[in-house]
Amino acid sequence: MVDEQREFLERLLQQSAVPTIVLNPNHEVVIWNRACEKMTGVAAAKMLGGTEAWKAFYERKGPMLADLVISAALKEDQEPTPLAVARSSFIPEGLQAEGWYRGLNCQDRYLIFNAAPIRDGEGELLAAMETFEDITERKRNKEKLEYQANYDALTGLPNRNLLADRMRQAMLLSLRDRQEVAVLVLDLDNFKLINDTMGQQFGDSLLKLVAGRLTDCVRSCDTVAHQGGDEFTIVLRAEDLSVKAGGIAGKILETISRPFPLEGRELVITGSIGISVFPKDGDEVQLLLRNAETAMYRAKEQGRNRSRFYTGEMNARSEARLALEHELRRALERREFQVFYQPKLSLRSGRVTGMEALVRWRKPDGTLVGPDSFIPLAEETGLIVPLGTWVLQTACLQNKAWQDAGLPELPVAVNLSPSQFCQEDIAQQVKEALTGAGLAAHFLELEITESMIMQDVDRVAAILGDLKGIGVSLAMDDFGTGYSSLSYLKRFPFDTLKIDKSFVHDITCDPDNASIARAILAMAHSLRMKVIAEGVETLAQLEYLRGHGCDEMQGYYFSRPVPAAELPGLMLKRLQLQMPEEAAATRGNTILVVDDDAGITSSLQRVLFLEGYRVLTAGSAAEGFELLSLNRVEVVVSDFRMPAMNGAEFLGRVKELHPQTVRLVLTGHADLAAVTDSINMGAVYKILHKPLGDAEFKDQIGQAFRHHETLYGKDREAFAACREPELGEDAPCCS
Repeated sequence: MVDEQREFLERLLQQSAVPTIVLNPNHEVVIWNRACEKMTGVAAAKMLGGTEAWKAFYERKGPMLADLVISAALKEDQEPTPLAVARSSFIPEGLQAEGWYRGLNCQDRYLIFNAAPIRDGEGELLAAMETFEDITERKRNKEKLEYQANYDALTGLPNRNLLADRMRQAMLLSLRDRQEVAVLVLDLDNFKLINDTMGQQFGDSLLKLVAGRLTDCVRSCDTVAHQGGDEFTIVLRAEDLSVKAGGIAGKILETISRPFPLEGRELVITGSIGISVFPKDGDEVQLLLRNAETAMYRAKEQGRNRSRFYTGEMNARSEARLALEHELRRALERREFQVFYQPKLSLRSGRVTGMEALVRWRKPDGTLVGPDSFIPLAEETGLIVPLGTWVLQTACLQNKAWQDAGLPELPVAVNLSPSQFCQEDIAQQVKEALTGAGLAAHFLELEITESMIMQDVDRVAAILGDLKGIGVSLAMDDFGTGYSSLSYLKRFPFDTLKIDKSFVHDITCDPDNASIARAILAMAHSLRMKVIAEGVETLAQLEYLRGHGCDEMQGYYFSRPVPAAELPGLMLKRLQLQMPEEAAATRGNTILVVDDDAGITSSLQRVLFLEGYRVLTAGSAAEGFELLSLNRVEVVVSDFRMPAMNGAEFLGRVKELHPQTVRLVLTGHADLAAVTDSINMGAVYKILHKPLGDAEFKDQIGQAFRHHETLYGKDREAFAACREPELGEDAPCCS
């Protein structure tokens, strides 16, 4: 009967899905079941009987618990010996342990071991049984959750949770060692612009590189944390940090200001640092962080790329911000806001085609506050929603009032803030504003910023579809500053793209901005969208945009935003902007001479004028760019040595901005190496060596014009034709 029970028990253990080992009192393996074979990859035949095989197997993995159980049971009146196994502990008449076992059957496994003695009815030891449990996936999930709770997924640095623990630990140790703790909050300057223009992936790559440099700047006992966005926190513990932390911050700023090699380019950035010191600036984690952030914002206000220690007076500035928020709330209640209007013009006809509604804050003392001073705070506090609704309703009512008064029927554009746009009933709000004013839907245009539409593409597409269904026009504002792609853009029912003013500002002299603007124009027109350029302030900007097919503009060149009461008078006085004569803009045989020496430009102008050329002269590269935007120029001659920008760099930009020009540089032999590089890059057609006689100069210029005729003569008529206004374009709207 006993033999039958033993045989039954052995079969039961062999069939068990739990890996099981049984040792007899002689420390020999009597059972190594199939589940154990499967987990370890070791056959039972190798392990059964004797002790050498299992001891060799366990040698790299720690002691066998069953073996220790037997040894302990055989030693009367002695406690079991401690185990050299991860987190082992005693259980009643047995042992338990868990830990990583590397390379177990070619896998890394995290196992829980349980071992206990087997006794007969009289308490005599018969054997010891040990079981394994594989909890590898559970362990890895737990470690993953612990990592996610304490580390930033992007940079691998401690996050806000772990940062707080590290700060508390540093504060306790500093009290013991009579040291100080410095908390440095670093924020990258203008990171949003980088992220928006280059794309989020580019921005994430930059943050990883910054994290690496910051880690290299500090000791292993210090902490560098990433709290999200472009903000990093450094925690230092040492003596006299009230004095030393400023120097450390300076080294950190110098380190991150070195160029970052990223995606085939070198990117230079700066940062602003705020510093708080324990215990003088606070004795709590959140207080120290808040004070360091306050100091960081002060550093930004003072010009960026610098560090500032926290001071008590900075609290006053924080309180001033709270006071501004309170004042903003009361201003909304007291109706202190006012809507200004800025006209939009056609770049073909010069006629006014519409206006944009822009909010201003008129304080009781008459002070006029621009949107940059209060819109960000209104966004943060949620006040932008009621304010935006009021602007929408006011603009619709005003436009209808102008129409009823007999003024031209023009559309008015209203900006939707991110908070306003994300409201579930935004389409209904727009309908109510139109109905309340009695304004037809096609006289309202809604402007949405590019960054807003990339937050949730599917939801945004649905909202835009609802708005489009009302009958209003849709414009994408600030286009070019975000990271929307053509594949996304074609999903949205926009009628208009607005080129951001940051690209327009230097469009006549910055090839990158000009290239972006041209790309936007080409893309928008291919999608049958109209393009409006914002921030046009000069005739040169206007002409460059007009020459490349931009449809409309708005900016100070025609008019600043004006109160509603002034707009009718402005429209009556300036119904239409007079564009430069097409003949003057497209005539040929024109040469531009650029030299900061007025005597030389006058001399060259006289020589060339006698040869029948139309000669334009400029005393600087900036003047040269403006003249090139206002005139069709075939040949450009520039002196190499000029202030601010030498001739080689100037002509290099001209090549990008006005490729259908032939470019020559005047230089002495000392500058030959520098100019030769320009020739190799195709920026310069020919070098004219000083001194140069009149006859030779005229001959070289003649060759340049003939070279231009050979290359571009066939394009002349097409060039002129593209600038001719199309008949029927822009039906009279201001007559």
